[in-house]
Amino acid sequence: MSSRNRRRSAAQRRKAEIATRSLTVASKGPPSQPTPFSARTLYLAGGALCAAAVVLLGLMIVRTARGDDLREFSGGEKWGDNLITAPFLILMFAATPLFLAEYHRRGLWFTRERGFVQGGSNVVVLRPARLWSRALWLLISILAWVLLIAVPVYLDIATEIFADADSSLWTLLVTHGIFASGMTVVLLFSLLKRLTYERLAARFGGGIVYGSASQRLWRFLSYQFRFELWFAFGCGAILGTLPLVYQTAADHCYGASCVPVLDQGWLAWIFWIAAGCAALALLGCLNAWRSGKSLYSAESVS
Repeated sequence: MSSRNRRRSAAQRRKAEIATRSLTVASKGPPSQPTPFSARTLYLAGGALCAAAVVLLGLMIVRTARGDDLREFSGGEKWGDNLITAPFLILMFAATPLFLAEYHRRGLWFTRERGFVQGGSNVVVLRPARLWSRALWLLISILAWVLLIAVPVYLDIATEIFADADSSLWTLLVTHGIFASGMTVVLLFSLLKRLTYERLAARFGGGIVYGSASQRLWRFLSYQFRFELWFAFGCGAILGTLPLVYQTAADHCYGASCVPVLDQGWLAWIFWIAAGCAALALLGCLNAWRSGKSLYSAESVS
């Protein structure tokens, strides 16, 4: 047997071992489904909520761009500026049926009797998502950021289209725009994790001591909480504000020959925060295999 075949066999054995250990439910019972609803029903519910959020966001942008106050949009003082987060909150609600639909379509759901300290009362094992679907969501998130921050900033600098806009317009755009840029970087680091996880596990996973402090720590941080993706989101969110630095500088130019001078302090804060979050996200992605679990499974804490 050649060395290449031996390495491939070892990698296959390691992959099977990790997949087996990820089913730590030890399946005393058969796989179950998280809800009585079908995947189609859940997709329809989540899709309808996403459409409602997009429509509401579009209406709010149009109204505030024309100078309308959000209090007028909501019909009184009761809601006021709190409406700024309404589309975002609807998207958060939409995530619930969409995640459950994916668990139905691609996963097996197991439950077990475990306490909070032990964790893992719910485990879902998923088939890997297609790379084209990741690319599609990446394009959608980039497009959302461009439409919500990059294009409005350009229009604000180059035209007078937002001359009469209400002040809440930019809060509305930035709040949802940085969410889109954060998700863009989450998808990039998630792809990096997928491309490196099994290779690192196959090469170094033989040294994992199950039940050790290190293994339990990485199980908690990366397998249960996916902490690397939280830091990836922070990196993307702060980078998404970069056009605002140029916009602020351009606001202080009053002539055609004026060259905007960027705020170096603001740029430094953005750079260092983004670099710190990216470093922690990279650390998590390249060490997630230390949890000893399969990349294509997830476990609840309680």
